[in-house]
Amino acid sequence: MLRAAVLGQPIGHSKSPVLHSTAYALLEVPIDYRAIDLSPEQAEAQAAELRAGGWAGCSVTMPLKDVFVPLMDELSDRVRQLGALNTIIVDAQGRLRGENTDVDGILGALADAGVRQVERLTVLGAGNTTLAAVAAGAELGVRELRIVLRNELKAQKVAALAEELGMHVRVEELGSLGEGALAADPLVISTLPPHGADDWLSALGAGTGVLLDVAYDPWPSALAESWVGPVLSGEHMLVHQAVEQVRLFSGVNFDESVRENVTNALYASIGLHREG
Repeated sequence: MLRAAVLGQPIGHSKSPVLHSTAYALLEVPIDYRAIDLSPEQAEAQAAELRAGGWAGCSVTMPLKDVFVPLMDELSDRVRQLGALNTIIVDAQGRLRGENTDVDGILGALADAGVRQVERLTVLGAGNTTLAAVAAGAELGVRELRIVLRNELKAQKVAALAEELGMHVRVEELGSLGEGALAADPLVISTLPPHGADDWLSALGAGTGVLLDVAYDPWPSALAESWVGPVLSGEHMLVHQAVEQVRLFSGVNFDESVRENVTNALYASIGLHREG
């Protein structure tokens, strides 16, 4: 029996143990998956424990997504580009590889909602999940990116990534937005924490495009409640990024049929309706 876990702080709200345990039971793969409350100061010791053996891998959430990057033996191209990981894969020799499946999570959630190509994207926030959203946008064909946040100085890393990916970037501070500024945007991804957009609503307006609000506890957010168009919670993203982690941890060959079966089982495990 190999071990796996989700690492973060706080971690009690995480649905990853339910998702992963459901998948391994379905696939008949002997992996015991738990939640571990871990501070940034404990990351180095945790990496050493992973190298000691008996581990398949770990999911990584806040505030550790960039903390673990320098502790890896190998990084995927995506992690090197974003500077953040959400997945640690442990090989048979105890080497640690950093991967980022948040991008897969965003793409999978949006595909379920019928979004497979879009030219304009608006993101709210500028953290590590925003970087994943921009990378996902590049795969969707986004050419124009708008970054909305309270302080435009915090947008530098996101803007630099977007420009590297060939996007035309516009950064706007919340205070400069006119009423209903997002009303006509085809795709909006909020990477703000729970309640992070509660006092943004008058400026953002009731959008008619697709909204992916990565926060999901509590749900619905005030932003989601005010939205007119299709809304996806962070749980949709969580399911799809977990499916990819399961593939990486289990070593099972995921053909289209296996991926669909696992995805549907994970949606059912948390009582979530799958779009599409």
